[in-house]
Amino acid sequence: MKPVLDLSLAQGLPCGSFSDRTEHSAGAKRRSAHDGVCKALVFHRIGEPERVPPEEELAKLPGGILPGGEGRSVEGVIDFFTNNPEGVATVTLDGTYDDKRPTIGKWTREGVPPEQAAKAFVPYTFLIEPDGSIHQMLRLDAAGAHARGFNQSGYGVAFIGDFRFEPPTEEQLDSGVAVCVALLHQLKGKVPAVKLLSHDEARAAMGQGPKECTGKHFPLDAIRKRITDESRRNS
Repeated sequence: MKPVLDLSLAQGLPCGSFSDRTEHSAGAKRRSAHDGVCKALVFHRIGEPERVPPEEELAKLPGGILPGGEGRSVEGVIDFFTNNPEGVATVTLDGTYDDKRPTIGKWTREGVPPEQAAKAFVPYTFLIEPDGSIHQMLRLDAAGAHARGFNQSGYGVAFIGDFRFEPPTEEQLDSGVAVCVALLHQLKGKVPAVKLLSHDEARAAMGQGPKECTGKHFPLDAIRKRITDESRRNS
């Protein structure tokens, strides 16, 4: 399998610039192998909202707390998952968030151990910025850590922004469609054999509860239809 996306397979669909960031960390370069079969493309939100949400919106979140620390750029996301105790724990430790909470507290006080930092990486195959720029974070033959049950048989496509409070940009959506169409052609996969899922839908398939991911402002059904229509048109 060619390890980097061939965006020319999107056949002229509008999209932003493309960057190969598959060596963004030592941990990214040492990921276990993808099993070579694609069962799903899973859509995620990552990053902070553009503006601080109103208090009444924050109060609706679990525990009333707004997760943060990722910023609104690829560099911020890399820093979160490779240096922030919560981010490193997310991708290097097994178990639920509650299981990891004591370790996150310990690392916050004492620092992330070097052996854990060496394993850390951004868990999504692709990150798409608000301006539509596309960054491939993991090789196509490497397993991610984005959704239980789909890490070795799917690919995570993450859009930067918090779509519980704001919509993605048109540039992001265009680039997301182009990435998915090109990837389906490169993998010789077809919808509906390859599912197009939100992170919450992937979690539900594994018996996990929702995280409002991708969020109510992400046009999930419209994006699914665009990807399906374009992949069939270009087949």
